[in-house]
Amino acid sequence: MTTPTEQSRLWQLISPLSPVGAYHHSQALEQAVGTGWVEDEDSALAWINDLLGRSIANLDLPVVARARTAWRGGDVSALLHWDALCRACRETSELRDEERNMGAALVALMGELGERSPDGHRLGYAAAFGVAAANAALGERDTVGGYAWAWCENQVACAVKLTPLGHSAGQRMLRKLGASLDGVVAHALAVPDDEIGLASPGLAIASAQHETRHTRLYRS
Repeated sequence: MTTPTEQSRLWQLISPLSPVGAYHHSQALEQAVGTGWVEDEDSALAWINDLLGRSIANLDLPVVARARTAWRGGDVSALLHWDALCRACRETSELRDEERNMGAALVALMGELGERSPDGHRLGYAAAFGVAAANAALGERDTVGGYAWAWCENQVACAVKLTPLGHSAGQRMLRKLGASLDGVVAHALAVPDDEIGLASPGLAIASAQHETRHTRLYRS
């Protein structure tokens, strides 16, 4: 990707204006704040950074990369395989709902923009992101890095809303997270097929608790 026009396809895909509903979800960060696990800038950064490096880099990003490759090659079976694996790794009903609903929204958006997607298949968000990236002829590293950045940005936005953090703290967090993306992307692209997955018990526990939270701002 060398020109602003080419880069704009990535920017549009990861923009907060993309109508996929990412802003509805905190991925259990709301519960982590409610239980006191996250209470300030340092703990928020630690929570987000740990999930980025241990969960997103080992599940979401490898799936996005493989979905992009499968769709580029016309291998719908492989695309559906990686989509099913990603869904199976979502450990709570709210995380599965998030994957399904955001994927459906992105597939619908592709249709409205005249882009192709697998006929008759309801993709989760990670797989749909890979399809959209392939449609836009995005490179693998740009695709994976863009997904990672958008995830970080949404998590930081949630942290700023949920804790007494100002926007300057949010920008400091984003700068530190951005500095780690080269390593995160390199790791994600090196994960073998049979090692894709995650083990984030804190995330699973917080998400399961969040499902029955009496009042909440986010769906997950």
